[in-house]
Amino acid sequence: MALWLNFLYGPAIYAVLGRLEAIAAKASWILWSHFKDGRGIEVVARRGDDVTRAVDAQMEEYIYTALRGAFEGGVLIAEEGGIYRWGDERYVFVLDPLDGSLNYSLGIPVFTISIAAGRNRTGKLDDLEYAVLAVPSTGEIYSLGPGSPPSKNGAPLKRAETAANVAFVAMGESVPHEVYSLISSMGLKGRSLGCSSYELLLTGLGAAVGFADLRGKLRVLDVAAALLIGRALGMEYIILGDYSLEARGISLLAGTREFVDGLGRGLGRRG
Repeated sequence: MALWLNFLYGPAIYAVLGRLEAIAAKASWILWSHFKDGRGIEVVARRGDDVTRAVDAQMEEYIYTALRGAFEGGVLIAEEGGIYRWGDERYVFVLDPLDGSLNYSLGIPVFTISIAAGRNRTGKLDDLEYAVLAVPSTGEIYSLGPGSPPSKNGAPLKRAETAANVAFVAMGESVPHEVYSLISSMGLKGRSLGCSSYELLLTGLGAAVGFADLRGKLRVLDVAAALLIGRALGMEYIILGDYSLEARGISLLAGTREFVDGLGRGLGRRG
């Protein structure tokens, strides 16, 4: 709660990034309170392999309402409700109100809130200039904006010089089998935390060598905030698929140049 109040009343509140940080910090506090109480785990909708839990819908509604109150006009591209529009639509926001929903439902405290934003121009990834990623279990708010380099709770971030011998790898039937052998041949251990945005953030911070999700199931909104922060810290990446903010079914390689180029070459840059 103290973190939220610090962001809410801090000097940056009237700037775009300050408003986004305040919204994410309060949402993070609410989400963590729900998690500790075991609330919102019931499934309220299904779409193919994806499910919507009550907490997903509740957090999306809360953040949408907060964005409407903080910005005169915008377009929100969100996980559960799709596209919301209000006012003059000058800003575009992409939101995953709870990345790691399965972890949440199982009592595993590895999940995030991801918000990225920018001026609404082309509808592509290049529109995004602001990123806020909240980690409720730790109270950490990672953020980035024009003229504001990557920070954690207001303190500047630097990429670690030496990464653990680990790559985060998403598993699934659609993943080419050679992915696993290629990663093993690099001398890396494959790991998964069940939360793409947090895995990508840790990769950007240099805690892991790389990130590979080749299932063709990611959306830009899943990873936009972590991608912006990681890129600013020197993380390399390749998106396989559409760069549109509404894109679904993309794949992503990210990490050190050696990891991205090595895996990309080994797979023939599948797209």
